[in-house]
Amino acid sequence: MTTRSRLFVASALLGLSAPLQAQSARSADVRAAEAAVRAVFAAGERGDLAALDTLYAGDSLTIVEGAGINRGWSDYRDHHLGPELKEMKNFRYRPFEIEPRVHGDMAWVTFRYALQADMNGRAVDALGRGTMILERRGRGSAARWVVRHSQTASRARRAGDPPMPAGA
Repeated sequence: MTTRSRLFVASALLGLSAPLQAQSARSADVRAAEAAVRAVFAAGERGDLAALDTLYAGDSLTIVEGAGINRGWSDYRDHHLGPELKEMKNFRYRPFEIEPRVHGDMAWVTFRYALQADMNGRAVDALGRGTMILERRGRGSAARWVVRHSQTASRARRAGDPPMPAGA
């Protein structure tokens, strides 16, 4: 192989490595965004408000559930989620078909979810869809994704709907 051929092959290989590294970084971002969504559901299912404190974006959070809206984590925690979690027994809350898209420090994630609970003497068994908008905070190993916005809607489970996904 001539020197010119070797240089051509070397430069071609170097040119391929940058897109592969970028693809690997995107894949890590996508996996991290998906993990953040799964963590929100798992903490909710456990009723772990302290864990949710770290997963939601504080005062810059908006939550839309059906026709209702909460602005800020403390509003959502104190006036919606906290009281609701206290009323639920045998709570199962599981995401599936999670589809993250990442662009820079923002990610948007669509998903489906299943929710089952005993609440005020009745069984709740619902299936829903949602979207979360996440923001990356921090850099390097300290980086984490937090939820800036969430919108969900659900309906009662119907015959033929997928079963409750297995727990994490």
